[in-house]
Amino acid sequence: MNLENNILGRWLLLVALGHIVAGFTIPILAYSTAFDFYSDLLKDAFWLSQEVPQETKEFQRWILALFGPTIASVGVLMFYLVKAGVKHCEPEPWNALLIVTAIWAPGDIGISLMYNFWPHVLIDVVAMLVIVPPTLILRARAIKHQQQIQH
Repeated sequence: MNLENNILGRWLLLVALGHIVAGFTIPILAYSTAFDFYSDLLKDAFWLSQEVPQETKEFQRWILALFGPTIASVGVLMFYLVKAGVKHCEPEPWNALLIVTAIWAPGDIGISLMYNFWPHVLIDVVAMLVIVPPTLILRARAIKHQQQIQH
């Protein structure tokens, strides 16, 4: 493995670990005062700054808290895909990471845009920018490596 692959692989491992940490942190934040900022963003998008009933806020907290383990799980899967891609220098783990991103990102962005909820669009675009370019580079290098082995 060359140094550039090692740097890109480590970068993607950090991104995966970031997902895991965020996934464990989100449920905590959902039941803290930090949630108020997010709740205000939701209020502006869905209730046009009107007061939101307390039951609705509790439902928002619950949904957000449930989302945390999903993010952590995605981080674990991403971590192992990156480890496999770097270790074996094969395109399949990179293909899987790209396919997952191609399914998640447009869907998540589309749903967020339907409701004009730009904070999620911004988060999704940043996530795509930190995941997709290094994954494409590592995939191309893995394909080139396989072609060199075959000849």
